[in-house]
Amino acid sequence: MSNTLPTQADQWEERLVATPQETMEHCRGLYDADHLKPLFDLLPPQSKIVEAGCGLGQFVYMFASLGHHCIGLDYSAKLIDEAQARGENLTDLPGTVQWVEGTILDLPFEDNSLDCYASFGVLEHFTRDQQRIIMSESHRVLKPGGLLYQFVPSFWSPWTLRREIRYWFRKLVPPNLVWQKNIRRSLLRKMGAEAGFQEISCQSVYAGVALRSMRLPNRLRRMTPARIRQTSQDAIDRMGQWCDRHDILGYGLVYIGKK
Repeated sequence: MSNTLPTQADQWEERLVATPQETMEHCRGLYDADHLKPLFDLLPPQSKIVEAGCGLGQFVYMFASLGHHCIGLDYSAKLIDEAQARGENLTDLPGTVQWVEGTILDLPFEDNSLDCYASFGVLEHFTRDQQRIIMSESHRVLKPGGLLYQFVPSFWSPWTLRREIRYWFRKLVPPNLVWQKNIRRSLLRKMGAEAGFQEISCQSVYAGVALRSMRLPNRLRRMTPARIRQTSQDAIDRMGQWCDRHDILGYGLVYIGKK
C-alpha cells in the first residue's frame, strides 16, 4: 500500500487560508448543526477529542467552547499555524486546545488514549486501502467505549453527479478540483465493522444541500423570473426535508461507532 496521498497539502493550504477569520460566535454556532446532535448526546463531559484533518480548526474550537479537550491534527504545518493564529481572538475557552502536525495514516497518539475521534470531510480524500488504515488507526487510539465520528459525502446523492460533471469539465478548464471519492453507506459500515467498531448510527443528512447543487448556473437562474425561482426553491427545500426524514439522497453520511 502506497502512502502517496491523492490530495497534496498545498492544495488545501491555497483553498482554506483564503476563508474568513473564525469568531467565537461562529465556532459555538457549529454545535447547532443537526448532524452533530447524535454525537453530543453520547459524548461525556470534558472528553479528550482529536479532530483528524482539522484544517483551520473551527471544529477544534467548537469542541473547546463546550468544555472538551480537543487536539487539532493536520498534515499541513501551514494550516496548523494558521489555525493557532485564528484562535488568538477566541479567549476564555472552557476547554483546552492543542495542535499536532501529523498524518492520520499513522496517528501520533498512544493506544487507548482518546475519548473521541472526529473527522469532517476528510476520509473521502484517501484511497480505499488508506481509508481502511485510517479507520483502524482511529480504533487503536480510542479508549474502550470511545466514539468514532465520521462525516463524509454520500455516494447516493445528486452531489456525486455534480462532482463527476465538474471533474470532467475541470480537465478541460483549470483549476482542477481537490481529489475526492464520495462514499457508499455499505462501504462505510463495512470499514467500521472491519476496524472493530460497534455501529451506533449511519445517517444520511442534508438532502436539501445535495438537491440545490443541481440548480441551474447562476447566470441562467438570473434570467428566470423571481417568482419561478422562489417557487422552485421552496419545492427543493420541501423535497430535501422529506428526503432527510426518510434517510435518502443526503449530501453527507454521518457514521458514529463505539469501540
